[in-house]
Amino acid sequence: MALLLALLSCGCGALAARYWYRSAMVEPMPTWASGDRLGPLNEPGIEALSQNGWIAGTVQAVSDSARWNKRAALWSAAAVVLTALSSLASALGF
Repeated sequence: MALLLALLSCGCGALAARYWYRSAMVEPMPTWASGDRLGPLNEPGIEALSQNGWIAGTVQAVSDSARWNKRAALWSAAAVVLTALSSLASALGF
């Protein structure tokens, strides 16, 4: 029983690490560059509109990163609980 709980804990920890890696890989992209034609030709000629596109893209990237962080934190919590249960099962001889 203790070994099974430890293996489940390891799996949860690995999944949490994957989600944190995905969180770290999120990059901001301006809204004007997210269409079907990427490149500087899509950038608006008006500087304020260009900057607004970057701001909106950054807000979206932060939101995506927060979503991955939340998933990773939940899986890390599951790994901690399973590790505690594994230690308890081992101490009790299960």
